Amino acid sequence: MRRVLFRVLYAFLMVAIFVGGAWLAFQHSIVGRSVPVPELVGKPLSDAIRIAHDLGLKVEEQASRARNDDQIARNLVLTQQPEGGSLAKPSQVIHVVLSLGPRELHSPDLAGMAPRAAAMLLARDSLQLGAVSWYRDPVARVGIIAQDPEPETALSKNGAIAVLTNRGLPETRYVMPDLVGKDAEQVRARLERYGFRVGSARFESYEGVPPNTILKQFPLAGSPLSSREVVSVTVSRAADAAPPAIAR
Repeated sequence: MRRVLFRVLYAFLMVAIFVGGAWLAFQHSIVGRSVPVPELVGKPLSDAIRIAHDLGLKVEEQASRARNDDQIARNLVLTQQPEGGSLAKPSQVIHVVLSLGPRELHSPDLAGMAPRAAAMLLARDSLQLGAVSWYRDPVARVGIIAQDPEPETALSKNGAIAVLTNRGLPETRYVMPDLVGKDAEQVRARLERYGFRVGSARFESYEGVPPNTILKQFPLAGSPLSSREVVSVTVSRAADAAPPAIAR
């Protein structure tokens, strides 16, 4: 019995030695012929080719994938595959992508634009609106009339553009009258006659108040009012009645 057990253990030991030796031989044949991939990011293509060649590797540029980068200068390696530090077989190709450098930004032509619209346009291009100076000229066109730097000037990221804008005719302000309790149709006609804009009215049923009577207003009575603002009112109506003609 002991002799049988000894033979079984001996057989298992020989199999383990054979498997271990085969695995070590396999590892040596694969890893022993591998080389570490050099770190090529940030290097010129010519240097990358030379460094890889000295290790028995090749470099292939993927020109169609070149892109802008704020950190890596133009014509330097931006990415590589396989990555630096990994293992590669001799003659294996390292695929590299070159940087086009930081994206070139130029000052757009802002002439005729309102400052807010100009700020939105600049933000999309990683630029910003600088100091806004203004004056009023009733003859010249309204909007930005001058900028610094001028259009098509090269700028860095987050560069600012100062502008001079014309606001046109001086804005006249009035004191908002008290409209509550007045006939909505008459008020609308009078405001529009003087150049003010009246928005579509909101209607509410209000017991004890004649239809088409203003219940609420905005801006409130006594507030400053310009011709550019829209006057909003809430108007009474009889229960189950169709809205008066002011709701246009």
